[in-house]
Amino acid sequence: MIWAVLPQAIPAQAASDPCGTGSNPIVCENSKTGSPKSDWFSANSYGDIKGFTTKESVQAGDTVQFKIQSPVPYHVQIYRLGWYGGDGARLQSTAAQAAVTYPANYTTSPASCTTKSSTGLVDCGNWPVTVSWTVPSDAVSGLYIANLAQTDGDGLMPYPFVVRKDSSTSDIVVQTSDQTWQAYNDYGGQDMYGGTGPAPDGRAYEVSYNRPLDIGGDNGIYGSEFMMLSWLERNGYDVSYLSGVDVSTRGDTLLENHKVYLSSGHDEYWTQDQYDNVLAARKAGVQQAYFSGNEVFWKTRFTPSIDGTSTSNRTMVCYKMTKMVQGNGIADPSGTWTGTWMDPTSTQYGMDYQPPNILTGSMFTVNGYRADSITVPGSYGRNRIWRDTSVANLTSGQTATFPAGTLGYEWDSDIVNSTRPAGAIHVSSTTVDIDDGKYRLDWGNMYGNGTATHNLVEFRDQDSGALVFGAGTVQWSWGLTNLPTYDPEDEVVTEDARMQQATVNILADMDVQPKSLQSNLVTATKSTDTTGPAITVTSPASGVTVPALKPVTISGTATDSGGGVVARVEVSTDNGTTWNAATGLASWSYSWTPTTPGSASVKVRAVDDSVNIGAVTTIPLTVGPQACPCTIWPATSVPGTVNAGDGSSLELGVKIRTTVAGSITGVRFYKSPANTGTHTGSLWSASGTRLATGTFTNETASGWQQLNFSTPVTVKANTTYVASYFAPNGGYSYDGGYFSGSAAGLAPLTGLKSGTDGGNGVFRYSSTSAFPSSASSGSNYWVDVVLDTSTASTTPPVVTSTSPTSGATGASITTPVSAVFDHAIDSDTLTFTLKDPNGNTVPGTKTLPASNKATFTPSTELALNTTYTASVRAEDLWGNAMTAPVTWTFTTSSTPPAVTCPCTLWNSSTVPATAAVTGDANSVELGTRFTSSADGWITGVTFYKGATNTGTHTGSLWSEDGTLLATGTFAAETASGWQQMTFATPVAVTAGTRYVASYHAPNGNYAVNGGYFASAHQSYPLTATADITARRNGLYRYGANTVFPNSSYGSANYWVGPVFTADDPSASLTTATSSEVTTSSVSHTADAAGPLVVTLPASAKLSSVRATVTVLPGPTSAAAKKLDVKAVVSYNRATHKVSVHLSSPLPDGTRFKVTVAAVDKQRHTVKARSWTLTSKTVYKKKN
Repeated sequence: MIWAVLPQAIPAQAASDPCGTGSNPIVCENSKTGSPKSDWFSANSYGDIKGFTTKESVQAGDTVQFKIQSPVPYHVQIYRLGWYGGDGARLQSTAAQAAVTYPANYTTSPASCTTKSSTGLVDCGNWPVTVSWTVPSDAVSGLYIANLAQTDGDGLMPYPFVVRKDSSTSDIVVQTSDQTWQAYNDYGGQDMYGGTGPAPDGRAYEVSYNRPLDIGGDNGIYGSEFMMLSWLERNGYDVSYLSGVDVSTRGDTLLENHKVYLSSGHDEYWTQDQYDNVLAARKAGVQQAYFSGNEVFWKTRFTPSIDGTSTSNRTMVCYKMTKMVQGNGIADPSGTWTGTWMDPTSTQYGMDYQPPNILTGSMFTVNGYRADSITVPGSYGRNRIWRDTSVANLTSGQTATFPAGTLGYEWDSDIVNSTRPAGAIHVSSTTVDIDDGKYRLDWGNMYGNGTATHNLVEFRDQDSGALVFGAGTVQWSWGLTNLPTYDPEDEVVTEDARMQQATVNILADMDVQPKSLQSNLVTATKSTDTTGPAITVTSPASGVTVPALKPVTISGTATDSGGGVVARVEVSTDNGTTWNAATGLASWSYSWTPTTPGSASVKVRAVDDSVNIGAVTTIPLTVGPQACPCTIWPATSVPGTVNAGDGSSLELGVKIRTTVAGSITGVRFYKSPANTGTHTGSLWSASGTRLATGTFTNETASGWQQLNFSTPVTVKANTTYVASYFAPNGGYSYDGGYFSGSAAGLAPLTGLKSGTDGGNGVFRYSSTSAFPSSASSGSNYWVDVVLDTSTASTTPPVVTSTSPTSGATGASITTPVSAVFDHAIDSDTLTFTLKDPNGNTVPGTKTLPASNKATFTPSTELALNTTYTASVRAEDLWGNAMTAPVTWTFTTSSTPPAVTCPCTLWNSSTVPATAAVTGDANSVELGTRFTSSADGWITGVTFYKGATNTGTHTGSLWSEDGTLLATGTFAAETASGWQQMTFATPVAVTAGTRYVASYHAPNGNYAVNGGYFASAHQSYPLTATADITARRNGLYRYGANTVFPNSSYGSANYWVGPVFTADDPSASLTTATSSEVTTSSVSHTADAAGPLVVTLPASAKLSSVRATVTVLPGPTSAAAKKLDVKAVVSYNRATHKVSVHLSSPLPDGTRFKVTVAAVDKQRHTVKARSWTLTSKTVYKKKN
């Protein structure tokens, strides 16, 4: 083992003035000649030399030991960092010390280190001590570096350590961020962020101080700490230094010797003892200045080394347990919480909830790496922190902007929670849209996009009065010096006199003064103001009642009489647990949305710029019921997780109920900046029927968005509905478990507690909008509705009209019966019956085609010339019931309606619920059982085709017993929709007889509606019969060829039907044959020699034939009409031919029309035939 001791340095002789009475050690030390930067500075270590100190800090007069490994001889030079006229450091070693050459001690690689695979710990404490240096007893406390330099010039490792002076009572004690240095130190292959460690992301759970350290980068001493200490020493502040380990292990005895405790840079890792000691010092009156950001973020603990010496406090432990929510790591086996300080999960491990804002006033929000600028709007310029700067002269519309990077590379926000320090004021405000994924989304585990606001904050300890300043940024010190940032190397940030003066002002208010103030700065004095501002509340008046979930404006005035200005007015609506800033100062207002009915109070107080809190004014109020239009959540509600980080396309929803009936006028959702694309909103029944939908327009980048339906949807009380929106690019907001414990909202509108009607917080991954039917752990996806109850009624519904009307005669036997009410009714309460003269109930279905109209459709035609009694009764949507049913009678026509055919069971606009079933591509025959109310002919078959229903299709007509009556092949099909084929020969059918129409689908994928034939379907004169046990409908049969379909399932409709006509396509009313009249004229004879002849269909009743003569306008029409000529009919029963004669001649040239009409045996009108003719003197017959 090589053991070398550096020769003892001889103390330098101090200049008389800087080191005389009234000065301080910092002024004296910095008056000495510094070392040029070229002699000592290296932004990073390089080469093969490695080493470290065995202690992170040593007392002046003690010996610091080094464990160094180098493949070539090396020197060790000790420097103290400071100002030194701008050189930045001074050599503490003598020339003799610096000239000592230490021998190489390895050839290929440094000595191995002790490791612990279960935690990733690498401890090089087993290396031998190779160099030691005895710190002069009069050495000035400071941050020192030992430059371990290879003699060949190819390697250098600067290693930092603190020289303490435990007896110091310096004004300021500066703590280094050495825990952060070690957390980012990856020597050995891993650090607390990644590498080859045991955590899922490769990080280590434990790191050792016993390792070589590269001090460069944002997380080393040159990132921002060196700039802070250099400026402090430049201005002659009386400072001394402690390491983070010192504050953790002995802070209880060391901190209270000083006026100010100062943290700077990236002070991210803290132990519980460190936290407790700093807080205790504040309670004892020690002022605190946090010129740091991301500070007090990860909670750590110290354990002994594993190098065989078990040296205390050489191992830093942090399992980062906050990451366990993502499965990234394990719990600290000690049972101690080592996650983020802000994570409430810490309370499950026996820890009090101690987020960082208790100490510093802010909490980490924006992750690195960023280089934003601190801004100070003119409204903050009168605060005393900006005295003697240009900021104090800003007008209300102006803003001061500090150098880029001063807000960075990580920064904080003032979070309003129960631990926010009382009376904390803002002295700046900078709002930034974070679009690079660096915005903290949870307790320190997930990051995404969002909007963050940074504030410089000040507050006082309410016990000791100690002043606390929180910069909330790692790089405040970038505005204090012209030193390079060193990352990237030599990027110079221009010093900013406004920030320098503000720092002087802050420290002056902490009762600390510089001894060598820069010439461009002004000495500041401590505030003597101890009186807080007075508050007057002008609205609302004491004792008034305000509605729940509606904004209430609280307003008033504030005045400060202690010599300062009002810096903040804040309002508490939870009895002082949290305080929120009002808008304005001398005149102020605050919008509050009360959420709980009952007694309430509003507390208001003001704070001045010396952070004195004035007396509290309390206004008692009563919160009444919610007034509608209303929502589940007020506009002030913000999700716990604004962006879930899921970029998938999906529908998100909430189950709701109302305690009264009303109308849903629209849908709302909370939008994160990542929730992009076109959004649609929908309201659904609990079973998945879409009741309304629309597209959101005029959206903002984030926050609550609202869609108003074109037609509001009436909803019933105590009935579940689902409101949803479609997020094509994800980025939705959520709070896990939100609905697990309770419902959300207030009567009359609530989001259901999970389990009330299935799970709540529903979703569905889909490329298009679809009913969200999945639920998981009661998550709230922040979807809401707008409920309007102003249309609610208090009177029962009244029937205002009926069809047919009461007492009507001649009513069609196919017309549905309907009743119209004066307002909307509840379909679930509707009873609608129709009875024949014998009191038998007519089968049929009731529907609600409109909210205030009820319709009863008989399953088959009513009887001719029969009196029926209709009866209807219902409740409206508000539960108002009719006291008795309304009844009326009507009588049907004695003749059936005309048959207007060709026709089928469904018109061409009808579309099946499922156009092509999935999962059944088997060859199958599909059919429908039907009857006709009239004799006629079936000319073909029609069916609905889905896009995947491919192949050659055949259509068939069967008797009820399965006899094939006709078949044919569909031709010229379209890709989808209704298809029709025509039989070669029409088939005559008889009224009242059951038949089956079918088609063959060789590749399945047929259209279907389940349950359709639970009742009959009628399209006069055709009826598809109901599916009953004795006579099934919705027929199918699997097979390769056309077969009679005789199976059924679930009363399904397979969308196939007949094409019917009442006229025989081959024997309709026709004009004369070749042996009959062929001319368009008729003679003046009225005998049988020259009749007009037509042929009747077989179904026509010969006795029903009627013919008419109509004289048309012309020169002879007046004379012709006076003759009153009639049509005389005769017919031949054998041939079904009808002859028509004129009863008397018409004048020559008279134009007239002859029309022949008839009815069939069921009284259906047969298609008429007519001729338009001209009379002439000679009647010609064909030879």
